[in-house]
Amino acid sequence: MPFIGTNTLTALLTEADIITPFDPARVKNGSYELSLGSQVFQTGAKPRSVKTLSKGEKIYIEPGQFALLLTEERINVPKNKIAFISIKAGIKFNGLINVSGFHVDPGFDGKLLFSVYNAGPSTIVLSQGTPYFPIWFSELNESQEYIGTHNGQTQIPDDPIRSLSQGVLASPNELSRRIDETKHLKTKIEWVCIAILTFLSGLLIKSYTENSKLKEAIEFGYQKKSQEVLADSAKKMTINDIKVLKSRVDSLEEIVETKNSKTSNYGK
Repeated sequence: MPFIGTNTLTALLTEADIITPFDPARVKNGSYELSLGSQVFQTGAKPRSVKTLSKGEKIYIEPGQFALLLTEERINVPKNKIAFISIKAGIKFNGLINVSGFHVDPGFDGKLLFSVYNAGPSTIVLSQGTPYFPIWFSELNESQEYIGTHNGQTQIPDDPIRSLSQGVLASPNELSRRIDETKHLKTKIEWVCIAILTFLSGLLIKSYTENSKLKEAIEFGYQKKSQEVLADSAKKMTINDIKVLKSRVDSLEEIVETKNSKTSNYGK
């Protein structure tokens, strides 16, 4: 199953409608360089929807994000040949990985869809109409009929869009962002806990202080009341003693008066 070389490939693509539109200058090193078309889908875009690019418009694939890229050219693979696809090395070295497959079946007719992932540390910039995707052709020892659902593909299908639109992607970049948010949240929680503990400590100190003061006030009041009770008791006792003394004095005065009266009568 030999691969077709540059000269043979140029002649084949010139004579047959295998790649449309076709530019002979794109045949290099036994491959043809396909370009980015006008339809893209990016998981980092808001909202997540298919975007139509104008001529030469740029897209930006952020680290940890997926994208669906449709080629500008339509490919009609001969039934006695199979094609192999890739991404140019200069783009792959920046971290862009093709995750959609590496061959095109015999008999396929339509635009090619590349599902790519940015595994690099920086944003990857692509431009509409720029060649990024080399395709090679190889001979088969017999003809094959295409069996699949993508024949006649001219736009990005719904299934891969749906698959890449389910929630937040668990990419390393996204996980790193979540970890950072968790750290910030943990720090905030720690500060809130410290503030709550400080507040509760203040309440306990205040409560203890107020209880101590209340205890002191109760003891002081108890002492004052005890003193008042003792003073009242002493006062009552003194009054009673005075009454008793007065009563005795009165009795003595009566005795003296009686005695004096008797003495006076004897003198007469």
